[in-house]
Amino acid sequence: MKLPDPPELPESARPSWPPWHGPMALLAALGALAFVSVPAVPAYLLVFEGGEVGAVALLVLLLISDMGFVGAALVFAQTKRPPRGWHFGLRATPLWPTVGWAALAFAATLGVEIGYIELVDVEESNVEELAGESVAAQVAVCLAVIVVAPTTEEFFFRGFFYRALRSRLRVWSAALIDGVVFGALHFEGVNSAVVLPVIAIFGVGVCLVYERTGSLFAAIAVHAAFNTFAMLGAGGSWAVPALVGAGVIAACVLVPGRLGRRPSPFGPDPRAVPA
Repeated sequence: MKLPDPPELPESARPSWPPWHGPMALLAALGALAFVSVPAVPAYLLVFEGGEVGAVALLVLLLISDMGFVGAALVFAQTKRPPRGWHFGLRATPLWPTVGWAALAFAATLGVEIGYIELVDVEESNVEELAGESVAAQVAVCLAVIVVAPTTEEFFFRGFFYRALRSRLRVWSAALIDGVVFGALHFEGVNSAVVLPVIAIFGVGVCLVYERTGSLFAAIAVHAAFNTFAMLGAGGSWAVPALVGAGVIAACVLVPGRLGRRPSPFGPDPRAVPA
């Protein structure tokens, strides 16, 4: 029997994160990352060494940096009221509409990526080189790229940063700002600049999925699927990224059912103009 939808709460029951909360949390996370960067220099050097040690070092560094973003989001969210999972979109939503929107966003962003890569002839990244060393290295890189990055980055950039912008901005304005910032933070030198437009477009697309579904799990699934596809061409066994990606997507389907239906983080009419 289908459970009834939860009653929508009045706007006053939702956390009123102001738009500046997102940028301030981002600066706080980057500041914390800069503070710990000096003792983390040996780990950075290990990444450049390559092999299994380099892949594990990448996983550890990504865990440290991305958890800084999650921590900053929770700290700033706490200033308004104790954060709940559904404030960020961690909730169950109707399965097939959510799957449909997520699949549409994945197909669209993947098409843009493939077309753009063919146009500019982008070469493989250092991460792909790390993953091709051995099965153990590929597992570590896949955990970093397919599990850690989608989960933590979507929590911060869509669940908090975009949500804060939407308290005052329209959908497209907030999505464009979020996408540009998301893409810019993937800058790793002059050679990486050519792929930043694709990452920014991807960020905008995931914002729209999050807006339409009100589910952070949908955004995580799209991100994980996108990164899985990238890792399939990284060399080594295709089974490792395929299995890891399938596991993340399965979790995005099964975990919401344990959380139950909760109110939408965007209110009863998510497309309404913000107050």
